[in-house]
Amino acid sequence: MRHASTIILMLLLSGCAQQQPVRVDTPRTEGPDKNYSVDLPLGWMKQQLTDKTMLASRDGPLLEAIYIGRRTAKEAFPRIKKGAADNMLASELAELEIAEVKSQDTFTAALTVLENEPALVSSRDAFRIKVSYKNTRGLEIDRVIYGFMDASSYYSIQYIAPKLYYFDRYYPDFEKSVASFQVVKK
Repeated sequence: MRHASTIILMLLLSGCAQQQPVRVDTPRTEGPDKNYSVDLPLGWMKQQLTDKTMLASRDGPLLEAIYIGRRTAKEAFPRIKKGAADNMLASELAELEIAEVKSQDTFTAALTVLENEPALVSSRDAFRIKVSYKNTRGLEIDRVIYGFMDASSYYSIQYIAPKLYYFDRYYPDFEKSVASFQVVKK
């Protein structure tokens, strides 16, 4: 019995090891579910948060973070309980994404939309929105989100950082990652 519990504990711990942050030493990275690839900034740390979400950060997710996520069309916007469809316009997806971000907490509920424009990601029509809000201490946080549909999946690529110092400093790294993003055909 003791041997079996040791094996179970080792299996659980080996599963946790996959969730640990890993340094980005080679830029090309596959998504957790292998449905996309992207060039992440060298020297940053990457971490698989779920089977469909990845985080990359240089100094920690409270200072700057790139989030890349993929959800099924039905689960595209879980907080507002809305789905997406392949035939939706990028502008419609942008409005749903804004509502999704606003529903996160009381701070994002008071966000300001600074930009909302069309974009192109992985040769697909997408949106690019930039929003700003303040955290509990009054620090202004900027967030840029790209989003698009591909067949039955909704992809979002986000960059979040305090406006003071961090946002502008690492924003070019984020844009390089977005430019390199490719959906992998299976």
